Amino acid sequence: MKNFIKEYFNFSKREQNGMLVLFAILLFLIVANIFVSVHKSNQKVDFSEFETEIDSFLVYQQTHFDDSELFAFDPNTASREDLLRLGLSPKSVNGIMNYRDKGYKFYKPEDITRVRTLKPEEFEVIKDYIVIEKSSYGNNNRQYNRDYSYRDEVRPEPQLFDFDPNTATKDELEQLGFKPWQAENIMKYRNKGGRFKQPSDIAKIHGVDAGFAEKLMPYIKIESQSQTASYDILVNINTATASDFQKLKGIGEAYSKRIVAYREKLGGFISVEQLREVYGMTDDLYNSISANLEIKGEPVRKININTADFKTLVSHPYIDNKIANAILSYRDFAKTIKSTDELVKQKALSQSDYDKISKYISVE
Repeated sequence: MKNFIKEYFNFSKREQNGMLVLFAILLFLIVANIFVSVHKSNQKVDFSEFETEIDSFLVYQQTHFDDSELFAFDPNTASREDLLRLGLSPKSVNGIMNYRDKGYKFYKPEDITRVRTLKPEEFEVIKDYIVIEKSSYGNNNRQYNRDYSYRDEVRPEPQLFDFDPNTATKDELEQLGFKPWQAENIMKYRNKGGRFKQPSDIAKIHGVDAGFAEKLMPYIKIESQSQTASYDILVNINTATASDFQKLKGIGEAYSKRIVAYREKLGGFISVEQLREVYGMTDDLYNSISANLEIKGEPVRKININTADFKTLVSHPYIDNKIANAILSYRDFAKTIKSTDELVKQKALSQSDYDKISKYISVE
């Protein structure tokens, strides 16, 4: 046994030195690996460039109708800056410009939906402001000539008289010398909640010649909103139809439908002030009609937070993804929510978020 051990475990001086070097190398590699691992775990990865690219991508697709300026425009000739001022996303604007660069034309408002990057909701906002001039593409389109031939028909001599552009009828505007499509632009502007505050505002309507506007100035008599309010009309905003809302000054067909649609999404109004939340509602328009509005005993439609799914929750204007996820997470934890104020007591929701939605949620 002794000879066996000696034969296999007896190393020369050279072999011993080689083994020491090998052990030193292995020890160095182990220590280096530990050091690198610790250093990497403490090192923060910089995602700022990636986040910037994502932000740019989102901005490229994002509309900005909240701070936009809606006005009549011709998609065949409108500049890139004009299209952005309307609130369209940069992606949609580029789509329209590329469509035109390829030689295509828009012959009627609906043609703009052929631009694939334009979202349906964008078209819904701008469609009433699209006014296509015949000169922007020539006179070789029969459909346009049939639909819009009235624009070139011979008009009678204008009759100048005192008028208020906030209340004048379409016929009265045409008698003053406005072309039918210009009168339509004024009516659409008013239906969207727009209001002429001073005579010079008439020149802001797309297509109105500056010389013609100057000629009309002495005849423009704008009444104050307190003078034009119809206090004999009282509208219950929770039961009124679109036609009922149109009885109020400044509320046209498009506006009235928007109010009713928003009421349906909410589940009903609990305050007249909520009309301010309707898209496009200006302070001037709200102040002019607020005295004609009321709410009578119509209970709002509530969402059962014990049974509602994510899609149902986020369909409500006051419930965003964060609030919906918080409600669902707490429901998974509690199994059954016994009272809505549990969401605050158990810190699932902040007090401000709860106050915003409390009137529209229930536990049964």
